Amino acid sequence: MRSEFAYICPSSLGEALEILKDNGERARVIAGGTDLMTEIREGKLGADFLVDITRIPELRFVREEGDQICLGPLINHAELASSGLIKEGGDILGRAAQNVGSPQIRNMGTIGGNIVNASPAADTIPALVVLGAKVTLQRKGGERTLPITDLYLGPYRTVIEPQEILTEISFAKLDDGWRHSFVKLARRKALAIARINIAALAKVEGRRAKEVRVSVGSCTPTPCRMGEVEALFREEVPSVALIEEAAQRVAQEMVKRSGVRPSTEYKRPAVQGLVKKALLDVFNLSHDA
Repeated sequence: MRSEFAYICPSSLGEALEILKDNGERARVIAGGTDLMTEIREGKLGADFLVDITRIPELRFVREEGDQICLGPLINHAELASSGLIKEGGDILGRAAQNVGSPQIRNMGTIGGNIVNASPAADTIPALVVLGAKVTLQRKGGERTLPITDLYLGPYRTVIEPQEILTEISFAKLDDGWRHSFVKLARRKALAIARINIAALAKVEGRRAKEVRVSVGSCTPTPCRMGEVEALFREEVPSVALIEEAAQRVAQEMVKRSGVRPSTEYKRPAVQGLVKKALLDVFNLSHDA
């Protein structure tokens, strides 16, 4: 049985915030709807009002502010993948967006929806984590900005309150010294949800790694970076042996954070192999180096 609700389509952010202020937990926000429509069809919306924010122009932008790239939550995955500004200062996010579903889903699904749905399999979240992204949540009369890693309480759970809307995502532009890699494991080569996805960034000067950032999606209770593993590379000359050690430690860290589950038997070697592939890519090394 489909959910029954009143449909509201505000034309400004102020109007949307007023609606959420008045209705709180009785309202749900929809944008692209690629996740929420499933709940509606299955009668699981759990709200009296559906607030469609797709006609709010203040929430659709990609712009540069000083050293920051700022995104509105209504930017869809196809727009992320084709944005010149993203390619210039945060191309790993575009690469991640290219891995989301089909062209139809990339044209409908928004970065805001991918973030607030809090699916462990979301492709853009590991990329945003290694970019050090921040998110701004706005309510009637106030707003707060927090690191994206502080947004999540667990799978499909966030700190977003019923009266709040995600209004901006921002991160510092990467300069030319950064390299990136994004790899994904799914049940099929296309149109599939990630079983594991890896985002890796590395800044290299000469032959030495100055900074490395790694995030593994679908494997930890909440999105995070692998700080202990990243520290292995600081001021070191990357090698296959070092990368193999790092990959092994990431797999160990995954088990430490998530515990041993039925999926651990295949996920542990899979994570190890994917991290190795991502780091070989990011350092432009071959298995024989």
